[in-house]
Amino acid sequence: MLVRRRTRAALQAAALFYATDRGWPVVPGAYVDQGRCSCRSPRCPEPGAHPGDGADVTAASRSADVIRAWWGRRPYSVLLATGLEFDVLDAPAHVGYAAIHELGHLGFASGPVVHVPSDRLLFLVRPGARDVYWYTIDHNDAAHVDVRHHGLGHVTPAPAGPGGFGGVEPRWAVAPDPADRRLPEAVEVLGTLVRCCLQDPTAPDTCMRR
Repeated sequence: MLVRRRTRAALQAAALFYATDRGWPVVPGAYVDQGRCSCRSPRCPEPGAHPGDGADVTAASRSADVIRAWWGRRPYSVLLATGLEFDVLDAPAHVGYAAIHELGHLGFASGPVVHVPSDRLLFLVRPGARDVYWYTIDHNDAAHVDVRHHGLGHVTPAPAGPGGFGGVEPRWAVAPDPADRRLPEAVEVLGTLVRCCLQDPTAPDTCMRR
């Protein structure tokens, strides 16, 4: 019981940080309990990575009181609502790390980047990236490239220490800058992701949509 309380406290602290320090609305996610997702579905495709206990993205909140009440009850995983304060560009991990390196070489910041258990990198960019995404993909003959956009109505897992996901936890590939809350524009990040995917000679199949 003491371990469970400590887990809830750590997850709550992470949720409070994202909501109050960064201004990112959070959603209580399902969590892994005794090897199973709390939604109790034996075939859950995303254990701990979807809203839990009847919540959905419309429940996203920055309220410290609401967050304390949520994580005071259950060891929910911490999810961030996309499309409000940021959008997400999502790519295979090897492509994402190549893009981080190239962006740095070009003098651009990658912004915060999450490495999720599915071995993908999630780049947080300024909201409103949908039009940039479709224009970039369509006009570069890159519709087959496995780079995805998540905007309004989606959630993304957030690093919060061990607990909510039960196994491999999300972690920061590039942590948020404590002194700089600006996010990059989607156009630089997306263009670099697509370029790194199309130019990767070592694992072309892993860049292609399935």
